[in-house]
Amino acid sequence: MTEFCERIVTRWLKVAREPLPTSLTAVPRRLLVVKVFGMGDSVMIRSLIEHLVTRNSGLEIGVLVGTATRELLTLGTNFSVHQYRQHQLTPRTALASLREIRRRHYDAILNFEQSSTAGSAFLAATGIPVRIGFLPTVESIKARFLTHAQRFREGCSMWQSFVHLAQMIDPGLSDSVRPVPLKCGPAAEAWALEWLRRHVHRQPAIALHLGSQDLEFRRWPLDRFVQLAERLRSLALEPTIVLTGTAPERALIRAFIDKYSGHAVDASDSESLANTAALLERCNLLVSNDTGIMHLAAAMGTPTVGLFGPNSPHYWGPIGSRATYVYETKVACSPCLNLYANRWPLECANPVKSRCMLDIEVDSVLNAARRVITNPWLGSANAADGREVPGLR
Repeated sequence: MTEFCERIVTRWLKVAREPLPTSLTAVPRRLLVVKVFGMGDSVMIRSLIEHLVTRNSGLEIGVLVGTATRELLTLGTNFSVHQYRQHQLTPRTALASLREIRRRHYDAILNFEQSSTAGSAFLAATGIPVRIGFLPTVESIKARFLTHAQRFREGCSMWQSFVHLAQMIDPGLSDSVRPVPLKCGPAAEAWALEWLRRHVHRQPAIALHLGSQDLEFRRWPLDRFVQLAERLRSLALEPTIVLTGTAPERALIRAFIDKYSGHAVDASDSESLANTAALLERCNLLVSNDTGIMHLAAAMGTPTVGLFGPNSPHYWGPIGSRATYVYETKVACSPCLNLYANRWPLECANPVKSRCMLDIEVDSVLNAARRVITNPWLGSANAADGREVPGLR
C-alpha cells in the first residue's frame, strides 16, 4: 500500500512551494519524532532526542516508529509510541493511526525519514501545524508536505544532517554533539555479564558482524572475516570471537564457526537490542559491515571498525572517538548508494559481485583496529606470551 500511495502522490502532484529553511523561533512543547526505517539511524536519532530533552525541560516526546526502530527509540522512556506496521497497512489501519496521532495534539513533527513522500503526505494529514523534514538534492514533491525543511548537503555526513535537522527545533543545539550510549537498563547489564561468564573464557572478546541485512553485496566475504580472526589469534591472545547477528544470519554465523580454528560463539540469540548493546559495550573490538550494529557499538564506546564499499563512509561512517572505517576501493561504480540523491540499488551492478568489498584487505582492517584500541594488544609483547592483558581496550 505504501508503494502504491508513493506512485499516486509523485505522479499527480507538483511542487507548489519551497518549505522554510529556517529554525523555529521557539522550541515546541509537544514534539512527534518520526523514524520508521533504519536501525542504525535510530541509534543516532535516539541520541539527538536525549540531547533535546536534556536541553529543554518539559519537552514532551512522541515517536512514530517501525519494527526496526521501536526498541532503540523507546527503551527506558515514557514517550508516547505510535507504531507503523508496513505489512499490515490498510486504509483502516492508516486512519486509526491518524486519529491516534491527532489525539496527542502535537505542536510539531521532526521527521528523520530521508525519502518517503507518501509518509510525508500522511503526516501532513495529521493537521500538526509545523512539519520539519529532509529534502533530497534533486527536486521532490515531498516539499509540498513540509512547512520547514533541510535540504541535504553533499559535504555533510548523515550524522551532521541529523544534527542540522534537530537544530531547526532547537537552534542552540551544538554542531559538536555526539551520539550517547544507549541506556540498556539493569536487566540487560545482568544478561550481558552472565553471557560473558558462560561464553568468554579468554580475552580479548572480539565481536564480528558478518551480515548486512538482505543486501548481500554490502558484505565483506566470509573467508576474509575468517582470515582476520586467524590473524588476531596469532597476533594477540586466544581471543573469543563473538558473532552478532539476527536469526536470518545464523547460517552465516555457523559457516564462520565451521571454518575458524579458534573459539567463536554465536551471540545472535541475545533476545533484544538492549542485551546486544550491553554485550558490545564489554567487547574489546567490533569489526562490522556497514550496519546498525556498527553504529550501536560506536555509540556504546566500543572500539569499532566499519567496512565500506557500496556506501560512502563520508555519509555513513561510525561516529565516536573510538570508531573508524576501511574504504579502499577505487572502482568507478562505488559508492552506488546515495540516499541524498534518492539512489537505492538493491543489487550490485559490477560484473564482479561485491568488487568494492573484495578490495578490503585483512591488513588494512588490522591497522584500522590499532587506531581505535588504546592499549596496544594487537601484536604487542604482552599479548604474545599468552597472559591476559588488563585494560585491553
